Amino acid sequence: MKRYLMISLAVLLFSTAASAQTNGYLGLFMDTERTTWCGAASAIPGNFTCYIYALPNVDGMFCAEFKLQMPDDPTLFTGTIIPNPGWGVILGDPVTGVSFCFEFCQTDWVQLYSVMLVTTSANANIVQIVAHPDAGGPWMASCEEPMRPMYPAVAFTNLYVNYDGSEPECGETATAERTWGAIKSMYTE
Repeated sequence: MKRYLMISLAVLLFSTAASAQTNGYLGLFMDTERTTWCGAASAIPGNFTCYIYALPNVDGMFCAEFKLQMPDDPTLFTGTIIPNPGWGVILGDPVTGVSFCFEFCQTDWVQLYSVMLVTTSANANIVQIVAHPDAGGPWMASCEEPMRPMYPAVAFTNLYVNYDGSEPECGETATAERTWGAIKSMYTE
């Protein structure tokens, strides 16, 4: 019985680690160090910048498709949207749905956009990464030639606007380790 339990546990850990390598990650952050996803403008009305980052899987990333799901609250809206200067092709925009491709393969965390958000109230809101309305997903295209196959992109973080940081959703994450081994260890502990 103990042997059966150990084999089952090993299969579970292997399948979890293997699935962690097949997905990419997209995240919304309040800083370029990718340590926080909660915050607010310093004054109301006011603005702040959020950053959209991607972490490719082990096959790298050439493109990403996704959409930002803005809340129904009209007191939070986007201002200036600036793409990474290394882009090759951009179809659409993050708010309506975007297909974003780089000129070169990306293999580590990379910033896709900086987005100014404007808030005219202290209402708590959540901004999320969701499927592109015309393409599904969220997806990433790998760097594998010649077809650049698509693979799933998981929303790593939402953006919590006008949260004071004491909520459980606002726990910070360390970004010192950026390897797939570090990410796999999050699922095996």
